[in-house]
Amino acid sequence: MTQDIATISANYIKRFNVNQPYFRDLPSEDLSLIIVIPSYKEPNISFTLASLCQCIAPQGKVELLVVVNSPENSLQEVVEVNRNTFKQLNTWKNQLAENKIRLKIIAEEKLPKKFAGAGLARKIGMDEALQRWTLAKKDGPIICLDADCTVSKDYLIVAEKAFSDPLTQLAHYQFKHLFLKEKDENLKNGIVQYELHLRYHIQGLKWAGYPNAKHTVGSCMVVRASAYAKSGGMNRRKAGEDFYFMHKLLPISQFTYLPAMVYPSCRSSDRVPFGTGRAQLEFLDARAQIRNTYHPETYALLKQFFNLVPNLYHSAEGFKELPEPIQNFLREQGFENRLTDLKCQSKSAKIFAKNFWQWMDGFMVLKMTHYLRDTYFSEVPLDLACNSLLKKLEENQTTLPLIELLKKYQQLDLRGYSLELTTKDI
Repeated sequence: MTQDIATISANYIKRFNVNQPYFRDLPSEDLSLIIVIPSYKEPNISFTLASLCQCIAPQGKVELLVVVNSPENSLQEVVEVNRNTFKQLNTWKNQLAENKIRLKIIAEEKLPKKFAGAGLARKIGMDEALQRWTLAKKDGPIICLDADCTVSKDYLIVAEKAFSDPLTQLAHYQFKHLFLKEKDENLKNGIVQYELHLRYHIQGLKWAGYPNAKHTVGSCMVVRASAYAKSGGMNRRKAGEDFYFMHKLLPISQFTYLPAMVYPSCRSSDRVPFGTGRAQLEFLDARAQIRNTYHPETYALLKQFFNLVPNLYHSAEGFKELPEPIQNFLREQGFENRLTDLKCQSKSAKIFAKNFWQWMDGFMVLKMTHYLRDTYFSEVPLDLACNSLLKKLEENQTTLPLIELLKKYQQLDLRGYSLELTTKDI
């Protein structure tokens, strides 16, 4: 029998460290979306709020949960920035309400230093969103956004439409960095290359045949409340929480890309140990003109392995024919014993494939990619790598400069996504 959201939520709260509800008022009966924004040391959240106010209003109501957070014993500078954030939020409350968006502020400014970070702040907000949906007796979507992003006007209606299908469990918005508006040439150069690196890697994995080659940008994630709870919720990682969360869900969830846009910031930042802001900071510090990325041959080797997977249920003979670098990595992971276990646990080739890709998740594929990089294929300049992969993806491709490469890879990422909106829908 299918469990209702109250039962699923209760099981999650019992198993995991979940705060008591911050809000106990009943949500609107026509609540259709909940957005969660963590905000730490954010100087101008008004840009994000203004962007949400410009969105086409959905049919139902929206709750916006902003988690203003900081570690215990934070510097006075952080405290003052957060004070300013509260002022900005309160200034926007009425205008948000006029656009069907009800703002609710969570203040958590003394988080344990050991855990304080992007993951914990996101978890606090998403846990509260789960409890809000439970109060509403609905299994609705939890939308993740960051406090330095803007969004396209169809941002809300696209999510509402997608999650009106009860089968949709997990989604990800399209994204672009607005580098043409960036006045600092170094930041512009850095963000073009960072976004291109992200898209190059996803296209490389897609070409190689990895079924869960999807973007995992934290400010673009959307998850249904029941899927969130059943998966164990958000982790408390200080950075990279989005990657691990998405790849925990991708092998077991019905996924869709959403045809609306999130525009993340191009700025550098020291607030997280890795991610966009940190990549920008390191690029500026290195003073390099071209960043390096994974060698394209990496994906050729991965392709040989991924092509073998459909036959593994019946025979592992092809393992001996794999390139030596792949064989060495798999031996280090205890592949042969794992393969035996997976076969024993699978009554059919279809179940085996599902179990296999849960084991060969995004983290394992990333480990394999890094193993090949560190032991066999050194990184190469980004422009050379991207042009090389393009020749595999599209015939007769001429050599392109960085910005044209980014535009091309953006187009490749947009191919085939579902949920097209018509003028009538808008």
